[in-house]
Amino acid sequence: MDKLRDYSIAFKGLKDGKHQFHYTIGQAFFEAIEESTIKNGDFEVDVLMNKKTQMLQLDFNIAGNVQTMCDNCLGELSIPVEYTGTMYIKFGIMYDEPSEEIIVLPHEEGEYNVAQLIYEFIVVSMPLRSVHEDYESCDPEMTSKLEEFSAEYHEEDDNTDEAIDPRWAALKKLKDNNN
Repeated sequence: MDKLRDYSIAFKGLKDGKHQFHYTIGQAFFEAIEESTIKNGDFEVDVLMNKKTQMLQLDFNIAGNVQTMCDNCLGELSIPVEYTGTMYIKFGIMYDEPSEEIIVLPHEEGEYNVAQLIYEFIVVSMPLRSVHEDYESCDPEMTSKLEEFSAEYHEEDDNTDEAIDPRWAALKKLKDNNN
């Protein structure tokens, strides 16, 4: 966590009110996160902290790109990622996370490291599937292999007059009747 020390916000000595923090995130950030699923990316992160007597409100605005692999062709791909959200830090006896938006810190804490929150916000903002915007941008060698092994390619082969096990022929007939 020493590599992520720059992401600690020391709030104890700050006056009540709004305070702005800005972070530029690159490959070194993702390498410092333990078991990171992201290897590289470029992000600009703005954190607006509103310090109140009993609570901290952290407003996150994250924008940038993640470098990843295309799920179709395994080629390199840059995916735009944006996140805007709020976290509330309250003070109590011991550390707790009662909900997704609330963190409870012990009263004696004087700083909070936002690196893990930033990482989690980036990960949950990524799309489920990472693919090129148009299929033509995919690696042509890999797409030809995918087409070779796709179901449509093999349906053409199913129309040959080879001897078919009668049990499979009966099942295929049922399938064809349902279409």
